[in-house]
Amino acid sequence: MGELVKLLIEAYKDSACTKQLLGSIKAMMNPSTYSKTYAVKYNTSKEKDRSGVTQIFSGMEPTNFTLDLLVDGTGIIPIPDSLTVDAYIAKLRGLVYNFQGTMHRPNYLKVTWGSVVFTGVCEKISVTYKLFNPDGSALRAEVKIEFIETKSFVTKVLEAQKSSPDLTHVRTVKAGDTLPLMTYRIYGDSSYYMEVARINSLSSIHAIKPGDQLYFPPLKKA
Repeated sequence: MGELVKLLIEAYKDSACTKQLLGSIKAMMNPSTYSKTYAVKYNTSKEKDRSGVTQIFSGMEPTNFTLDLLVDGTGIIPIPDSLTVDAYIAKLRGLVYNFQGTMHRPNYLKVTWGSVVFTGVCEKISVTYKLFNPDGSALRAEVKIEFIETKSFVTKVLEAQKSSPDLTHVRTVKAGDTLPLMTYRIYGDSSYYMEVARINSLSSIHAIKPGDQLYFPPLKKA
């Protein structure tokens, strides 16, 4: 039999979860179950004196992914990095849930386990403590994490393979390109470069290099 592969949660600064890895944590024990919820959004028709409703397709809702993890400090299985139950949960919460001051938001997350690869953000985390040491510190806890799917703008445009008459563009950075210059080429106005930087989760307007792909969204001009 091969080596046991532990479920891995990685935190990223970028929504595509392909660069700028900020940290990671492995499950102490792999989950016995996990769940995914898929949904489609419809709007109902609004015609007058209707005898029934027609469901009008609106869009695909993001996938919800729910994960249940057990953290056990009784010593049967060592906790990763030799942490206590409380310290492990604090590290997990800091990675998936806490507000990051430099990003002004929680981290983007990638969950990997075998063939399962999920990218999203943590919508909710709950901890149920089950067993305690004599001093009151936690000895066993169940952690439920509810993720909601997210895709980068670049990924969505590439998947849709759409042309962009509405000023929706994906561009690859070339040598000599700057964000204001690229913004000017797309919109005819370089003043939108800060908005483009924010949407692409750039730490600064200079944080681009040849080969990077940037998303230029449709902008409503005044």
